[in-house]
Amino acid sequence: MRKRQNGQKPKKFRNLSMKKEFADSLEEFINENPQHGYRSIAQFLEDAGRRRREELKATEAEEPRFKKLNADENGVKIWDNKLHKNADVYFKPDGIRCILDESRSCEHVYFALTLPEVREIVRSKRKEGWKLPEL
Repeated sequence: MRKRQNGQKPKKFRNLSMKKEFADSLEEFINENPQHGYRSIAQFLEDAGRRRREELKATEAEEPRFKKLNADENGVKIWDNKLHKNADVYFKPDGIRCILDESRSCEHVYFALTLPEVREIVRSKRKEGWKLPEL
């Protein structure tokens, strides 16, 4: 927060300048996409700036891309630090599937298959006749 100047209260907001074309394109996007929940350019930019700052902090910290949150005989929940989303990878009799990517062979599936407890589950299910990857 900025320091007091001339005995005045510090301001809670600051003015920023940007090219009119860019501001117009943002306003158009906001108006045409109400499902995203933005009500103003300021709200959109604040959210975008916060996300970018978090992304850069994650890169600086060099956190692993994926983190296993939990796993059981039905599947595994993985946190993706790059996408900032959970990826659910399920085991079914007809194969393995990532719900986030709607894929049987995405990077979340490959990560899941590196986890020892998942490998054990997959081997066990294959013995039962499930069509899961051979490890």
